[in-house]
Amino acid sequence: MKSRQVIIALVLAATGSLALAQDVSAQSTQPQGKTRAQVIEELKQARAAGLVSSGDYDYPKLAPFVSTKTRAQVIDELKQAQARGEVNVGDANYPYTPEFVSTRTRAEVQAEQERYANNPDPQGLYRGY
Repeated sequence: MKSRQVIIALVLAATGSLALAQDVSAQSTQPQGKTRAQVIEELKQARAAGLVSSGDYDYPKLAPFVSTKTRAQVIDELKQAQARGEVNVGDANYPYTPEFVSTRTRAEVQAEQERYANNPDPQGLYRGY
């Protein structure tokens, strides 16, 4: 009886190892994706195209700037901005603030000043203290 059990166990072990060997050989014949040489070639192409950053200097990689205006249009815009006084030459005019244009007349401002003089602001906001 014992010999019979040993023989069955040996047959099962042999068929199991045979099935495992066939499964492993089937896996090795399947394509593995890209080869090391293909990956290296793709990396070289990406570096040549400027798509790979190396460090903080060029991160994140931005697309190259493409102008939508002609040189003449840009020069015309510059001249218009200079005529309006919007182009700063130094730090003295930075940031640009447009010239103040009042919406009230002188008489309206004087009337407002007189109203505040007769009825002063209780919190002192308009007197500066």
